[in-house]
Amino acid sequence: MVNMKRTGAVMFAAALALSFAGCSGETTTSTTSTASTNNTASQASVASTEESAASEAESDNTVSTESSTESSTESSEEGSTESSDETPTESSDETSDTAAGELTDYVYFDNSQTKWEHVYAYWWNDDYHLITNKLTGEAYPANATDESGNAIQDLGTSWPGVQMERIDGTATYRCVMPVEATKIIFSTGVSDDDIRAGVIGYQTADLSFGNDFGGQIYIIDTSVDPQKGRGIEKTKYKYNEGEWAAYGGALTTG
Repeated sequence: MVNMKRTGAVMFAAALALSFAGCSGETTTSTTSTASTNNTASQASVASTEESAASEAESDNTVSTESSTESSTESSEEGSTESSDETPTESSDETSDTAAGELTDYVYFDNSQTKWEHVYAYWWNDDYHLITNKLTGEAYPANATDESGNAIQDLGTSWPGVQMERIDGTATYRCVMPVEATKIIFSTGVSDDDIRAGVIGYQTADLSFGNDFGGQIYIIDTSVDPQKGRGIEKTKYKYNEGEWAAYGGALTTG
């Protein structure tokens, strides 16, 4: 009887030990499984976070690259535009006032010695032929029209003629060639009425002229005193000496 009790007690203790061992194994397994699951989830989360960060970094880098490219392109375009705007453009149509080929379209006067305030040119021809502007072909001043509208020469009302143009920075004056003129006078532009009123005026003598005088410059010889007029022209002074020379575009000053 006692042995049976001992045997039962041993068996009960063994069963209890096995039961405890089973519970411990399940708990350990469950804990291990849970830890493994949590670790896997953590790793997945880290991997997901890293992939997301990498994706965002790549996206930011792409945007940055695109922005840099656009900025570089805009900068290049702006630089090119500014460079284009700042680069002076030279027109092949622009020519100098005294360029070769144009000299013969004008007649010139050297005012470096006389230093007149204004220079005028007056011309006519002995046969009263129509005098025209070489550049325009139109009737030049020193001409008028008759009652029928035909151009005629009117020497009485055309004096002192055409005011000449000063070439900038020089003492050289010019006017367009008067085609068919055979005589010319250069003067200070004082009218006959002003001379009669006592205003002083200067002029050259009547100078021979022709269509081949284009590109020529007249130079007064100021070493010879001008001749004073008489009577109502006593305030008119006339230079009788001077010469024509080919004008090569040299700029006289004075």
